[in-house]
Amino acid sequence: MGFLRQNFYKNNRFVLSIWILITLIFVIDSWITNRFNNYLIFENVFRNLRSEQSLFAAYPNFHDDVNHYGPVFGVLIAPFAIMHNWIGLLFWNLFNCIILFQAIQTLPLNNEKKIIIGFIAIPCLIESMLNQQFNAGAGALMILSYTQINKKQGIWSALCIALGTFVKLYGVVGLVFFFFSKQKKAFVGWLFFWAIFFFLLPMLFASPHFVIHSYVDWKNSLVEKNLSNILGAATDISIMGFFRQLLHYPQLSNMLFLTCGGLIFLLPFRFTNFYQNRKFQLMILSSVLLFPVLFSTGSEDCTYIISITAVGIWYVIEKNRSAKNVLLPVLLFITCNFPLLIFPVFAKAHPLSLSILSLPYFIVWLRVIYLATQEKYEMIEDTNAEMVTV
Repeated sequence: MGFLRQNFYKNNRFVLSIWILITLIFVIDSWITNRFNNYLIFENVFRNLRSEQSLFAAYPNFHDDVNHYGPVFGVLIAPFAIMHNWIGLLFWNLFNCIILFQAIQTLPLNNEKKIIIGFIAIPCLIESMLNQQFNAGAGALMILSYTQINKKQGIWSALCIALGTFVKLYGVVGLVFFFFSKQKKAFVGWLFFWAIFFFLLPMLFASPHFVIHSYVDWKNSLVEKNLSNILGAATDISIMGFFRQLLHYPQLSNMLFLTCGGLIFLLPFRFTNFYQNRKFQLMILSSVLLFPVLFSTGSEDCTYIISITAVGIWYVIEKNRSAKNVLLPVLLFITCNFPLLIFPVFAKAHPLSLSILSLPYFIVWLRVIYLATQEKYEMIEDTNAEMVTV
């Protein structure tokens, strides 16, 4: 009883221990089942960069599927790729787990709220670690793009935006944090510096001609992937994929959704007098973490590790208990992917049962936009302190 009274579950180290335990469980599972496919795709990017072979071609002798990350990803994965695959996978998953956890710690919220966010993220962390993806790292870069915006003239925020963009494109939405910068000229200067730096960085391992051609190949691969995701809707777990399946209309245009979604996304920015309000900034961060996942045809269940952090931010700020008590349980239930776990054959044959994952996130996003466009803000407890520098 004394142990329980210590409220150990309210300790950030306890949450970190759970995150690391989850990571280790799925690494060990991959070792036992010899399931390395996604990691092999990633580490092969480094090998192909060095040998100047296509970064986006199929290599069936090495792995299924193909790479869709930018050329600079070959440099990012290099420290892990030079290890034996067993060890490389271990440190790759730990890297993604820990960097996201640490990014959450930089949020201008008290420890209790950060702990809640950590617990809320667990179902999506399981999906991410199971699939050996970089999505947790991508989410961390997006969070840091905000929390570091006014540190050292925005140098680290600019780095995170540029790196996130050159690896996965999602990071480009972090550019909206420009409006929160107190040293805008310096911030823009650092953005240009890091953009040039990451554009040139792969040239340490390959010729300029090959790297430049790889950027063209990257663009082409993303266009092809977008089309294949639409046609094979089971891989399009976005709000667009949901409505395509719901309406049985696969030709439903992306542009319609992107135009409407973009306009909704921009609505809060008309309130320029709120730009330095911490609650407003956190709502924008939440929107930034939700928008690219909801409106990307490449979204998968494991991609929602990016957006689940946004849900956590919304949850600890939301004052309406009814909204919290209804939306969060429904979202977590669907996030746990019970249709796929319990009825895998049915779920794969009926893509709507998979794409419905996006719906509660979409509702949370609309709620976040609504909160961000309110004319009055109450200050959030313990959020006036300086943001932590990583």
